[in-house]
Amino acid sequence: MRIFNKKIKCGTVAVVFLAVWFAISSTAPSSMAGTSQEALHKATVLSQQGDWDGAILEFEKALQEKPDDSAAQANLGVALSRVNRHKEALLAFQKALEMGYDNANFRYFRGLSLAKLNFLEDAAQEIEIALEKDSRMVHADYDLGLIYHQLGRVEKAREQVDKLYKRNYKLAKKLHDQVPLDYKIISVDQGGTLTGRVNLVGLVPKARAFHLIHAPNIEFCSRMSDGQGHRILYDFTVSKKGGLQDTIIALQGVKKGKPFPRKMQTLKLKRCHVNKYVIGIKNGEDILIENMDPIKHEIATYEIYGAHRNQTTNKSVLAVNSQVRSAFIKPGAPEFILKCNLHPFLQTRGYIIDNPYFVISDAEGNFNIQNIPLGTYEVTAWHPFVPIQRGTVTIEAGKIAQLNFTFKGEDARRKLYHDDTKGYRFNTWFDSKETFYGEIRKDDPVEVLQKFDNSERYIGDLKPF
Repeated sequence: MRIFNKKIKCGTVAVVFLAVWFAISSTAPSSMAGTSQEALHKATVLSQQGDWDGAILEFEKALQEKPDDSAAQANLGVALSRVNRHKEALLAFQKALEMGYDNANFRYFRGLSLAKLNFLEDAAQEIEIALEKDSRMVHADYDLGLIYHQLGRVEKAREQVDKLYKRNYKLAKKLHDQVPLDYKIISVDQGGTLTGRVNLVGLVPKARAFHLIHAPNIEFCSRMSDGQGHRILYDFTVSKKGGLQDTIIALQGVKKGKPFPRKMQTLKLKRCHVNKYVIGIKNGEDILIENMDPIKHEIATYEIYGAHRNQTTNKSVLAVNSQVRSAFIKPGAPEFILKCNLHPFLQTRGYIIDNPYFVISDAEGNFNIQNIPLGTYEVTAWHPFVPIQRGTVTIEAGKIAQLNFTFKGEDARRKLYHDDTKGYRFNTWFDSKETFYGEIRKDDPVEVLQKFDNSERYIGDLKPF
C-alpha cells in the first residue's frame, strides 16, 4: 500500500488473504464444508491472482451461506477497496468490526479506505491503531507520514521519516522527498549582505599523504601525485595570510527567502580526484557524479553524527560514466561524506543545510552572502576537521554586515594516516623499468605534480613554547 501525491494506492496483499483462509479452514466445523467453504477457497485463489471482482462475488456467496463469518466480511472489505469501492468497503469493515474481527492489517486497510474518501483524521487514527497492534508494518508508517503531511502536521510527518530511516531506507527517502523543508520562497526586496573572512592561527595542520602502493590502479592514480608514489590530500588549505579555504558559512533559522539553485550539484572525478572537497547540501538532495576516468570508482556515502560513522550506500560508477546519487542520511545528522572505497583519497565532505544562504570560503578565506532577508541570525562556520564556530549577525536593508571566524590549528580533529613521504611508495615490480614479460614499461605521466610540505608552519602568535 502506498499514498502517492495525496492519493492512496493499494498494493497486493495475497499473504494476508492466505493467512485468513488458513484460519477459516482450520476452525470451520465439518458441516460448513459445502458451498461456503468452496466459495471462500475460490475467493482466496482469486485474490491471490488479483481478480478482485471475482473475489468479491465469491466472498458475497460465502457470506450468504454464513453471514456471521467475520473474517470473510473483513476480506470482502479489502477486495472492495481494491476496486475503489471504498464506501462499500467501509460498510463491510464496520460489519466485521461489529462481529468482533480486529487485527493490524484490518485496521490498516480500513484506514486506507478512509483516506481515499478524504476522512484523513479518521484514517490517521485507524493506522495509528494498526501500528499499535503491529509496529513492524513499515508501509503503514509510510502512509501515516503522508496523511500527517496532508493534515498539515509536518513535524509528525518528519517523525515518521525518522522511524522509517531505522528500518526501511527506501521508504524513508520516499517520504522525506514529499515532506517539504520548513522554508518558503519569497521575493526579497532590499535584502542585506554578509561578508567576512575565515582565518586559521597557530600550527597549520599537515596535509595527508596516501601511499599509492595500496591503490588498485597505481599507474593511473599516480597521474596526480608527488611522483614518488604518494597522493596528497589537502584538508587544510591556508593562504600565506592565514585565510582558510573550504569552510562553509551558513545562516541558520532563515525560514523564507530566495530559492535553492535549480541545477543539480555535480562532482567530477578526474585522475582519481574529485573537483570539490566540501559542499553544502540539503538532506536527500541528489548529486550527479561524472566519472571521467578510464577506471571504475566504488563510491560510498556516509553519515556522521556524533561519534558515529555509518555507510549508507555503496555502488560502483563505471569508467567514463555518470550516476545520480542521493545525499539522504539520518535526519538530524549534520555531515555527509562521499568517497571512493577503492581510492580513499578521492572524497567530498558535505555540510547539511536547510536554506540556500550559505557559501564556501575562497583561497584567501573570504566569503560573501547576498540578498539576505532582514533579521538577526546565527551564522555557523563549518570545516570538516575543526569544531564548528558560531556567530550572530543582524542584516539591515541594503547594508553590508561583516563577521569573521578564527580557527586554531591545534584544534584539528583528524588522523594523519600516512605522513611519511621520504620513501618510494610503489610496488617492487613497479620500480623495474621492464614489465614482467621483459618489455619496456610505459607509465602514465604525472599530469599534476603535488608538493608535500612537511615543515612546521605557524600563523599568528600562537607558536607553542
